[in-house]
Amino acid sequence: MTAPTTPALTTTALAALVSEYGSIGRLLERRADERGDAPFVRFDGRDFSFLEMDAISTAVANALHARGLALGDRIALMTGNSPQMLALWLGAAKLGVVTVFVNTALKGEGLAYVLRDAQPQILVIDEDLAPRLAVLDAAEMPPEVLVGQDHDLHEGSRLRTATADLGPDTPCSILYTSGTTGPPKGCLLPHGQYLAAAFLHADNCKFGPDTTVYCCMPLFHIAAQNYSMLSALVAGGTFALDERFSASRFWSRIADTGATAFNFVGAMAVHLWNRPVDPVERAHPPLVGFGAPVPVEIWGEWEQRFDTVLLQAFGMTENALPVLVRRDEAPVAPGHRGTAGRETVAAQVQVVDDDGHPTTPGTVGEIVTRPRIPWTTMTEYVGRPDAMREAFRNSWFHTGDLGRLDADGHLYYVDRKKDALRRRGEMVSSWELETLIGRYPGVADCAVVGIASDVTEDDILVAVVCDGDPIDPAALITYCSERTARFQVPRYVRIVRELPRTQTQRIEKYRLRAEGVTPDTWDAMAPQTTGQ
Repeated sequence: MTAPTTPALTTTALAALVSEYGSIGRLLERRADERGDAPFVRFDGRDFSFLEMDAISTAVANALHARGLALGDRIALMTGNSPQMLALWLGAAKLGVVTVFVNTALKGEGLAYVLRDAQPQILVIDEDLAPRLAVLDAAEMPPEVLVGQDHDLHEGSRLRTATADLGPDTPCSILYTSGTTGPPKGCLLPHGQYLAAAFLHADNCKFGPDTTVYCCMPLFHIAAQNYSMLSALVAGGTFALDERFSASRFWSRIADTGATAFNFVGAMAVHLWNRPVDPVERAHPPLVGFGAPVPVEIWGEWEQRFDTVLLQAFGMTENALPVLVRRDEAPVAPGHRGTAGRETVAAQVQVVDDDGHPTTPGTVGEIVTRPRIPWTTMTEYVGRPDAMREAFRNSWFHTGDLGRLDADGHLYYVDRKKDALRRRGEMVSSWELETLIGRYPGVADCAVVGIASDVTEDDILVAVVCDGDPIDPAALITYCSERTARFQVPRYVRIVRELPRTQTQRIEKYRLRAEGVTPDTWDAMAPQTTGQ
């Protein structure tokens, strides 16, 4: 089934904006000319104006040029959130140098792999992370390594460099996928993809010069780049940057920074919901919260408690916001809570079966996307033509995610295709079950996997990390049976000290599946078995 487009910014208008601006550098320069001394970046109690950030970024571009870097060369950034880190990216973008974003959690072979694969000419790394380089072979190191602030990249000439040769097709950055079942893939993203996503998001959320977007997610992730920083830049608003997410101080930071919007990922919404009620959580004007996922069971109450309109979406590093909830359709009606929205003017979206044929409304299949505008999807998986052939089939990008479309074109995310389970003929979403179990008292973390069964396709095993004393597995199963369908209730509960993860903190479910039912696993079909 194909979803109808929700009218707003048209495809033609979005394509014209992408073509007009052409590059991130040109966008920054135009906003600096228009907004001048107005605050662009807010960090640690200080404001950096549009003119100031443009000047620092221009200095970076000229310093890189003086070092011999040119269009298509690469600089790797392994740094925490800061205006200086942002200026390095924007400066490289002005010159046409590709920024390789390195997850600050990487070390050992994970770090070595990214550096070998991306082959940057320069690596800028925070001082506290630099010791991780000591175990790497010399052949894996970039030609130049700059540690901390002990470099002159921010001290080049502030005379603007020409950006006329840069366009939407010019490579801008490389972001690496998580690589849960194989080596990470480097997504080469063009300037056009960033511009399309930012203009589309800012238009949808009604951002303007009075908007302040709060961001506490790492800038090496696409969500922080597109839906916080660049969206604020497009709108001529303020980007309030924090070092990291903290549930205990989230709302005070919202108030302190004067935020009117924020975006979120993962379990942030649940962590905030589980905290005790505090007056500071409403010490702000009405907010727009953009991201995913929010459990359907708490969606409406979450919006009311925190005075926030929630807008979910579906997207990946590889594509530019193909699905979102329209701001003018929010708050989402109770019957549509949980939806990621409808396809946007930037992309076509379908849900297809294993043969690539569109499914009927309500039928689960793989989500596939196709751009409506050139240069709004990644250019390539760096050095991985095999992965490109696998991902782009029949003129569609296959996301590897399962979902369903309703008769009105609303998309509902179900699970990663490789993580989905079938039990008693029914599809079970590990994501939905993990969300439910994650709200059980005493559960700090969990992962749901399928264990092969001769009777029911998959038996469900949940691995649980406890927050303090071990939980009672039988009580957990009772909790699940009271809140979900019978075929979704786990059979096995395994208490573990920690979940296996990649260096980028993705859960390695294949390892849990391979370990299967261990001697310490509690089995609901064998009540005499004791848990931990």
